[in-house]
Amino acid sequence: MRIGLRIHTWPESILRKKCKEVKIVDERIEQLFEQMVLLMRANKGIGLAANQVGLDLRLVVIETQTGILKLVNPRIVKTEGRIDFIEGCLSFPGIELKIKRARRVRVSALNEKGVALDYQAEGMLAVVFQHEVDHINGIPFIDRVSFWTRLKIRPLLKKIEKETRYGMCEQK
Repeated sequence: MRIGLRIHTWPESILRKKCKEVKIVDERIEQLFEQMVLLMRANKGIGLAANQVGLDLRLVVIETQTGILKLVNPRIVKTEGRIDFIEGCLSFPGIELKIKRARRVRVSALNEKGVALDYQAEGMLAVVFQHEVDHINGIPFIDRVSFWTRLKIRPLLKKIEKETRYGMCEQK
């Protein structure tokens, strides 16, 4: 299957867009999920949100130890505890940041067949859920760090911005 999508990188405006709810889960959504999974794997990611590939839809894919989660309209309904975790992001190549997150989460979503499910996660998987749900809410992970940390990474953000502007970000 040919991948027709690409990873959108900072500062593309779609990354700050709160995505639209998916009303109908159909074959088109399943095809988008398949393309998102291929793109995520090609770029060695473990999670990918639809706006990261230019889609204004509340869709997320996450690779777990047991398989792929394909989530439609995911939302975090409960959080517990705190954890500091080093996160990276396909839309911010080369940047890793320590982010404070909830240690455990409960997520409500539809699967790729439109069936309502609840997911419980802790540790790294809880962090990935939060990171990807932030994406579809228009919140990039750089918004989760202090002003001083943002100041420190500013040269890296400028580099990504320049590469984005001139189409030099590596795509698989």
